[in-house]
Amino acid sequence: MALNVNRAVADPFYRYKMPKLSAKVEGKGNGIKTVITNMFDIAKALERPPMYPTKYFGCELGAQTNFDAKNERYIVNGEHDANKLQDILDGFIKKFVLCKSCENPETQLFVRKSCIKSKCKACGCSFDIDLKHKLSTYIMKNPPKIDVDFSKAEEKNGKKTSGADAATVNDISHNNSDKGSSNDDDDDDWEPEPVEPNGMLSAGMGKLVLDKDLEKSEEQRLDMLHNFFVKAKDEGRISDAKGQNGLRDEAERLELKQKASLLLANVLFDEKVVADKQISAHRNLLLRFVMNDKKAQRYLLGGIEQVIHKHNDELLSKSAHIIKSLYDSDICEEDVLLAWGEKPSSKYVAKSFAKKIIENAMPVLTWLKEAEEETEDESDDEIAFGGEVKESEFLRQQREQAAKEEQQKAASAAKVSNGAAAPADDDEDLDIDDI
Repeated sequence: MALNVNRAVADPFYRYKMPKLSAKVEGKGNGIKTVITNMFDIAKALERPPMYPTKYFGCELGAQTNFDAKNERYIVNGEHDANKLQDILDGFIKKFVLCKSCENPETQLFVRKSCIKSKCKACGCSFDIDLKHKLSTYIMKNPPKIDVDFSKAEEKNGKKTSGADAATVNDISHNNSDKGSSNDDDDDDWEPEPVEPNGMLSAGMGKLVLDKDLEKSEEQRLDMLHNFFVKAKDEGRISDAKGQNGLRDEAERLELKQKASLLLANVLFDEKVVADKQISAHRNLLLRFVMNDKKAQRYLLGGIEQVIHKHNDELLSKSAHIIKSLYDSDICEEDVLLAWGEKPSSKYVAKSFAKKIIENAMPVLTWLKEAEEETEDESDDEIAFGGEVKESEFLRQQREQAAKEEQQKAASAAKVSNGAAAPADDDEDLDIDDI
């Protein structure tokens, strides 16, 4: 059964059609999952990579997604009804497919200058896609594969060129346009970024492989990222901001930014981590991965455990110095270090060895804990001191009021005893404060 791509259009003769979504639930218990059996056909009708709507389902449902492009299996973890998924797909179509001007689905997506642009082939309207949606982050890391139109290059040269030659011409013209044109930011002038013959998309600092790497297992991607870090260190690309950004971008592309800190510890540090002050030397690079991210800091501590285990003889006795350096460099937060010290883990090294590391680091951990308790005590003292001030002020006012009343009583008694008290005089002597 074919549905209108824009289901808000009720016209049965609407020419933009797509297959009705078909879903199949597999597995039981925690392993239950929903396979979208015709996602490839739906994506083809929408002219979008099938990973995009699959990821969109995951973002909207808060579920993990997997895809096997070779076997055309697109999976959303959990049990989900086909009709519900069809409704969610309408949201994807509205946000990432339909033209904002004519509402036709004849649009193409391009990743350009940290933006996702969409251009309508029907009306020529170009507009930016909302970057706040989680799927936009995925699209930025995995830009769509674009077929390049070499007709302009052929017309310019007055002859037909081979695919490789045309790609070269297009690359040159694209690079020249980036260097200087005053109309570079004009939406009417921009064109798709060139796709090179090897299937890689030119983007900013380097080359972003399309989505194939994300189809690999996490272990394979971790190996890829580790090799990337080692090569960057060998080539001296870890000391400047541009190279450090490249490391972070590669980790984000492989969706391993949090776990990357564990790999960095193994690549950056050796038995001279304390003697050469390697932690403070690589502070800027580490902060690009762990700043304001407690989970990434915990992975970094796991990497530190592995480094200490690898150089047991030299570093076990210096565990406290290493932990202190992480704290002094503001790389690991105090509560993360204290939580690490409270519960040894067997996730990165043997639990017995993790306990030894914590025992050797205990002087620093105790110091951090005592400092935290002193800070809390000082805070409590300030609150108590403030309370005492308020209480003293209250008592002072009470004493003044009592003294005033005593004076008034004494004055009244003196008037009565002298026979000077009279009703009229009482009115004149009335104190407004008593009212």
